[in-house]
Amino acid sequence: MNDPYQSPDSPPPQMPPPVDNTASYGKRFGAFLLDCAFMFIAMMFLMQFLGLTDIDPNKAKDAQAMQNELLAKVAALTSGQKTLLMMFPYIAFFALHGFLLGRYGQTLGKRIMGIAIVTMDNRVPAFFPMIAQRYFTQWLAGMVPVIGILLRLVDILAIFRPDRRCIHDHLAKTKVIDLRIPVAYSPDTPVAPSNSLIV
Repeated sequence: MNDPYQSPDSPPPQMPPPVDNTASYGKRFGAFLLDCAFMFIAMMFLMQFLGLTDIDPNKAKDAQAMQNELLAKVAALTSGQKTLLMMFPYIAFFALHGFLLGRYGQTLGKRIMGIAIVTMDNRVPAFFPMIAQRYFTQWLAGMVPVIGILLRLVDILAIFRPDRRCIHDHLAKTKVIDLRIPVAYSPDTPVAPSNSLIV
């Protein structure tokens, strides 16, 4: 039904131009470093718990001797302790980031840097598909013998393409946005504004 108060010659309402809210390289790298730091701290707690940090001070100055002692300590662990050591990075990942990823599409590092993983229409991704497509694929690629590191490197370097999305972003149909950049959206195609993804 036509609006009786609108002039027939009135132009249609103009939509705001699209906004590129893709997170910068600096913020993504900063979030990556923070997440690595949190994981390193968690791993150090585990290694201390397992007695792997008790290195002979006389061997601390000799890198090769220290490495040999550490390997000997790992070999002396029980099978259960070895399993814990192997699985702990994944346990720690979900302990550190699971809630934030499910609720806001953020790791701790991304939370601090003010960026988030979203779908292509700026919505928080479904948790399990995001884990399977975005993270499990990275972990699996890293486990490939010999070329695992190369596969991970190719994945990461893809961020330098014009769309600034890594290969795992394409697999999960996600992108990483800067929550401080407002998103233009229309009532006809509702998209959650970026600041609704973070409290």
